[in-house]
Amino acid sequence: MNSWLIVGVLALYIALLFVCAFFGEKHASRLSTRGRMLLFSLTLGVYCSSWTFYGATGAAVREGIIFLPIYLGPLLFVALGYDIWRRLGRVRQHHAISSIADFVAARYGKSGPLASLVTILAVIAIIPYLALQLRAIALSATVILEPTAGLTGTTNSVLFLTGVLAILAMMFGTRQIANTEQHGGLMLAVAFESFVKLFALLAVAFFFVFESPENMAQISHDINSTFKDVQLKGVPESFWIQTLLAALAIICLPRQFHVAVVELRDEKHIRGARRWFAIYLILTIIAIIPIASWALHAAPAYLAIPDVAVLSLPLSYNQDWLTLLAFLGGFSASTGMLLVSSVALSIMLSNDLIMPALWRTRLLSRHDKRLPLVLKFTRRVCILAVMLLGFLFFHFFNDIDQLSVFGLLAFSAVAQFAPALIGGLYWRGGSKQGVYAGLLVGFGMWAYTLLLPTVLRSLPEQFKTFTENLLSQGPLGLSWLRPEALLGFESFDPLTHGVVWALGLNITLYIWISRVFRPSVAEQIQAESFFYYETKPLPAQSTSNDISYIHHDVARLKVGDLITLAKRITGEGPTMRAFNQFCAQNNVVLNENSSANGMWWRFTEQYLAGTIGAASARTLLTTAMVNNGLALGQVANILDQASQWQRFNQNLIMTMIDHMTQGVSVVDENMCLVAWNNQYLKLFDYPKDIVYVGCPISDLIRYNAERGECGPGSVEEHVRKRMHWMQVGSAHEFERIRKDGRVIQMRGNPIEGGGFVTTFADITAFRENEALLEGRVQDRTQQLADALSEQQLAREQADKANMSKSRFIAAASHDLLQPMHAARLFSTALEQSVQNDDDRKTLQQLDRALHGAESMLSALLDIARLEGGTIQPKRQPYPLHDLLSDLELQFKSIAAQRNIKLTVHDAQFWIDTDPQWIRRIIQNFVSNALRYTARGRVVVGVLRSARPGHIRIGVWDTGPGIAEEQRIKLFQEFERCGHTSPWGEQGLGLGLAIVQRMTSLLDYPVHVFSELGHGSCFMIEVPVVAAPKVVAAPTQAVPLKTKAYKILCLDNDETILEGMSTLLTKWGYQVFKATEPEQAMVLIQQENIQVWLVDQHLNNNKIGLDFILDNRQENVPVALITADSDPELPQRLKELNIVLLKKPLKPASLRSWLSGLKISNQ
Repeated sequence: MNSWLIVGVLALYIALLFVCAFFGEKHASRLSTRGRMLLFSLTLGVYCSSWTFYGATGAAVREGIIFLPIYLGPLLFVALGYDIWRRLGRVRQHHAISSIADFVAARYGKSGPLASLVTILAVIAIIPYLALQLRAIALSATVILEPTAGLTGTTNSVLFLTGVLAILAMMFGTRQIANTEQHGGLMLAVAFESFVKLFALLAVAFFFVFESPENMAQISHDINSTFKDVQLKGVPESFWIQTLLAALAIICLPRQFHVAVVELRDEKHIRGARRWFAIYLILTIIAIIPIASWALHAAPAYLAIPDVAVLSLPLSYNQDWLTLLAFLGGFSASTGMLLVSSVALSIMLSNDLIMPALWRTRLLSRHDKRLPLVLKFTRRVCILAVMLLGFLFFHFFNDIDQLSVFGLLAFSAVAQFAPALIGGLYWRGGSKQGVYAGLLVGFGMWAYTLLLPTVLRSLPEQFKTFTENLLSQGPLGLSWLRPEALLGFESFDPLTHGVVWALGLNITLYIWISRVFRPSVAEQIQAESFFYYETKPLPAQSTSNDISYIHHDVARLKVGDLITLAKRITGEGPTMRAFNQFCAQNNVVLNENSSANGMWWRFTEQYLAGTIGAASARTLLTTAMVNNGLALGQVANILDQASQWQRFNQNLIMTMIDHMTQGVSVVDENMCLVAWNNQYLKLFDYPKDIVYVGCPISDLIRYNAERGECGPGSVEEHVRKRMHWMQVGSAHEFERIRKDGRVIQMRGNPIEGGGFVTTFADITAFRENEALLEGRVQDRTQQLADALSEQQLAREQADKANMSKSRFIAAASHDLLQPMHAARLFSTALEQSVQNDDDRKTLQQLDRALHGAESMLSALLDIARLEGGTIQPKRQPYPLHDLLSDLELQFKSIAAQRNIKLTVHDAQFWIDTDPQWIRRIIQNFVSNALRYTARGRVVVGVLRSARPGHIRIGVWDTGPGIAEEQRIKLFQEFERCGHTSPWGEQGLGLGLAIVQRMTSLLDYPVHVFSELGHGSCFMIEVPVVAAPKVVAAPTQAVPLKTKAYKILCLDNDETILEGMSTLLTKWGYQVFKATEPEQAMVLIQQENIQVWLVDQHLNNNKIGLDFILDNRQENVPVALITADSDPELPQRLKELNIVLLKKPLKPASLRSWLSGLKISNQ
């Protein structure tokens, strides 16, 4: 494959990683809870390095099922290690842990030297693993490049990539040095790489599966053969040891500790990650199997090294792009591990080695303003150094072809951290000396039994004899010291032999030395916080964890001194935000001049631990105490707790508590029982000789725990936990369900001056009733919430769709009315000049068609206006007599032509309505009745309503009636209920839809009564009002008809101007046309214009009404022509004495207005 293509694709991919990292820095914190959980799960995929991408295939080819442990171990940890993971996460949050070295040091007395030791050992363990990733990059490049390019030719490329990755890690792994070392940008880039490598593996596997039908049979045959071998020979010797190492690697590898613990932001993410990370591993296993099957049968020409089968497979089929995708997957597997490991190791090196050394040697002062810059620079140098060490190991040990050798070497090394790590979570007896002994001996054995043989076998050929002698005969010929057969144990394979010796001695010495050298008081106090941590903010009062800083009379440091100290490390902005947030959480005022009590010391230590590690934070604050004049005796006094003796008057107490319905027990500060009542004895059924004054309360707790009254768990654990609550004066309340089913509520509160009082109440009946009631309430609440949610969602969707439809109809109708307006003008003008009957008939048909289209568009526009809320009814008192008489006059001739009897019953009511809207509603009812009635009669009348102050206006007909199933759709758009008019009329199906919207806005109920074959009745209920006082109207002058007016037509549409001119000219008027206001002004000045017809919308966003107002002449009639639906426009024009003509313009309306004008001819 072309090398420049590979370089180009790699450059684009690395640029994409930079983009992901930049995006993550800005937006990763804004992800939803589910998004952060998925991101966290994908970052755990950094476990699948190039070993799992390349080396697992090689292992499967060489040794069959031996490839499984690297995946089986993490799956077992995910399934069984939830409690370990959860505890690690809580401890990290409580102690601001930033690395695995920081954890071990914080657990065992915040020991700085111990943190340094763990850091050095971690670097030694991980360097071979870093070399593995670089080796994988080199191998993959050798496979896909032309045959002329060898491994040595790729060394410079690997060095260059090492530098690029170091830059990426430095940019996004050191952008912030506080906030407990969480890096959103880097983690997003790692998550993206996890996705890429899984996608690449699956793509190659599925290609082979579906490339030929025979491949699936081959895969099935290979799987069956492998399992038959397992049944005959059993699993390989190192199978379970590799599984154990892989399981421990999930928390012991520095990079895995960083992504799984340090980057854990929410304990809930663990539950989701257990599922998604397990799926990730299972998919990887599924992808490995087909690739390994191909490799087993591949010709040597295609597969020289089994570890690179994932690249060789697509190459053998000449699938260049699939090969390139596989190469990117392997590159992602390597770079993801390199990035996170370098960042994790740099944090450990800077926090636990370099910075403490700088402070001890006084090369850097804690008051130095350059502290944040120095810390950031130190971490970047550490990243570069770690990368270079990995490259050097790769360069000098490049003869090892099997990638699994490097991987197992690193896994067995970091497994040495497991005893101190897991033991620190579950065993209080572990001591610092035990950790030292276990780590040093365990790593020594690892170096001798595993690292040394690997190094010797990779030496040049001239050292072959020396190597073989040392490995087969032992140093100085002492066979019992052979590295791979210590003390004559030759039955194990080298890996199992080395791990058993190293890890076995580590665990043994950790337990033995810890029992010989018990933990110190400081270690015990620190260890206690690992078992009783709080997830809530630190309390305002000092707790036992503040013991190192409690001092009431000699502390000289102020709160401001601690702030100044913290600013030197993390900078002014982050420090002030942290201190202000602490004050807000604990309801205290930030006074920099107040003395720094234990609460402030504890918070400052925890805050700084997130940046420089727990051990370094303790060293720094201790130095601050000594440097401010505290003598050794005073420091010792700070570490002491004051105690006061206070006795109780037992007779007085017994008199009060014996009359209580609850059981009561009271202990003094020595945790001895001093008072109780009879109800207490009845609840716990104690023997007579066990309860007495001065009885240690621990004996009573132990008695209850042995009977199972304290729940599952060890007896001593129950005793210790309850004693701890009382000793620290921690108020508590909890309930316990006893074996007999009773629910006992216990409330404990400290007594001022020392001691503890606890009450016990039997609340069984109350809890039963409460549970029953809560269950019912929750069921009903959930049902109601679900119904309301569904209803709200449906309403919002319907409203949104309705508004979109209304806007579309309004826009489309408005635009279509313009050409319709011009067509009507031309049609009317042409009809008056045509003499031929056939042509006149054709024009009449054209006019009817235009009228129908105009009616539909007007109706659509009306619906859009009503739904959009652009028009509202204008209510006023209106005489029903006028409405009914107008209707009779309007429809009388139509009914007579069709031989239908129309009866209108007059009524003298006044109603509260919009005159135009009520007229249109009743007109629609009558029009529909006449349209569908073939014979009989139509009746319009008024009935009394059952509602006070209302009447019903109804229309009855003897038409075909409406079926019941059709009535549901009656008021929907374009519904005609399945009937055709006997008179050939074609309704639009929009009339009743408009009626429904009008009556809804008017709040008029609509009633429909119909029987199929017997006619229908439509009614509306309207409110009745009192008749207004009659005011005599002035006598109107009869307008004079004047012909040959000079009319100005101003419109930006030439077609409309031409149609208007043709029509008005045929009516005998003299027309002057203008498309621009400037033209119109010239015509006004030159001609004696008597009437203005002005369109509202002109060119260049000019408004016709503005032209009228700016240039109108006195006593000149003006009409504004528009299709706008502005509800305020008619009233404004009426006030300005301007006539409104709506588009599409009806010629009859225009002619009627012109004929009624009274203009003097001059």
